[in-house]
Amino acid sequence: MARYDPAGTGYNPDGRGPKDGVEVAWQRDTDWSMHGLTAPILVGETLYAVGQQSLVAFDRDTGEIRFTRDGQYWSTPARATASAYRSDTLAVSGREGLLGLSADGGYEVFGRSVGAERWYSHGRETQRWSSSSPQEPSPVAADGAVYAIVPDTDRVVAVDGSSGRVQWERTVGDERSSGSNRPAVRDGTVFVSSRPGDVVAFDAETGDTRWSSRPEPHTESPLRYRNFGPPTATDAGLVVPDREGVTLLDPADGSVLWEYTHDGNGTDGSAAVADGTVFVTDGAESLHAIDLESGEREWTADYRPDMDPIVADGVVYLGYQISELVAIDAETGDRRWTYEGATYFTQPIVDDGTLYVLTDEGLLALEEAS
Repeated sequence: MARYDPAGTGYNPDGRGPKDGVEVAWQRDTDWSMHGLTAPILVGETLYAVGQQSLVAFDRDTGEIRFTRDGQYWSTPARATASAYRSDTLAVSGREGLLGLSADGGYEVFGRSVGAERWYSHGRETQRWSSSSPQEPSPVAADGAVYAIVPDTDRVVAVDGSSGRVQWERTVGDERSSGSNRPAVRDGTVFVSSRPGDVVAFDAETGDTRWSSRPEPHTESPLRYRNFGPPTATDAGLVVPDREGVTLLDPADGSVLWEYTHDGNGTDGSAAVADGTVFVTDGAESLHAIDLESGEREWTADYRPDMDPIVADGVVYLGYQISELVAIDAETGDRRWTYEGATYFTQPIVDDGTLYVLTDEGLLALEEAS
């Protein structure tokens, strides 16, 4: 799923990608635009990607397109177990709400797909222009359930991964409909943050509110609230980035454990957490590495865009929407390599020494330079 796991760590402890230089392993251009803000995911031997008008499945080794299914899908999908079917379900936010798609694509009859969409769950049709880029918060799958933000709302919903049956639905903070972020799920709790400054913990099974918190703005901040990004759940606490810094909250009651201020302009992006370090961009000029336990700075590296870092095998990978893909050493902050072979990159993913990333033309696989 997006951000690798239900907790949203952006960290693949068993993965590895190119470390010292890259070259193209394969590139699969498509006849239609894949331009958007959503990362691909890897499930077994298949890569799934969402473009402006479709879901596309690629072979991980060759990039061969296995199937394409047209639809108004607006997020990276999340693989959910589906006991009622022979294959997994891909949960995805769409124009009309939350949908469950067949991971094997269903089948085609007379040019029309049959069985591609298994269920449609709670939601409402968005008024967004139908050709705009996919950018809804991605669903999260955990323990047979799917947790997602209802498009264009401050409401989080839990549905059964097999049937799409709604298990519960709750509002995050006040009903201001200004948008909530991708949930993080850990130890039976669903954590959701909203851009107006609320963080709420729900019981994953019942939807009961365990606590709700609205931390005060940073001391020198001119803002009246925290503009929160997506949370990341860890064993040390809940990491929540905002426009000007990062806060660690106690997962038991939402109290503040530490605050880190970078005085940037982080209007987008999320925090990755790996091996006791928090990695977050400030939207101004730097990537920050922060000690998870103490909240103290470990290092900063020059990196201007505000993005979603991912980490594997001691390397931080960042894809910028326009111009470059970079790899930074997780221990020192030194830049290992830069790739500029496309005009657009999404958040990448890595596994078995290969990095996969969507570009403006299709899907690109990069491997260690020989």
